[in-house]
Amino acid sequence: MPDLQQIKQVLESSAGSELRNYLLLKLSELKDISNIKEYQTTAAQSLEIKAQLRAYNKLKEILSDIMIFSSDTKVKDPRDDFNVY
Repeated sequence: MPDLQQIKQVLESSAGSELRNYLLLKLSELKDISNIKEYQTTAAQSLEIKAQLRAYNKLKEILSDIMIFSSDTKVKDPRDDFNVY
């Protein structure tokens, strides 16, 4: 079993930043409906959609093990602090 802590440290470093961005880009591509190939039969189309969804879920599961998803934190404007006593 690989050491997930070491993988996390690499991805959180500046050197791993590009890899992290690449993996997140690929995850978003899997979720994009425009990446689904069109087929003639409904059975084949259904299979393609299910495969795409399974691939997305699997990659998301892997990334959630090795990456910490963080949103850009915004500094709160002090004027937004309503001091109610």
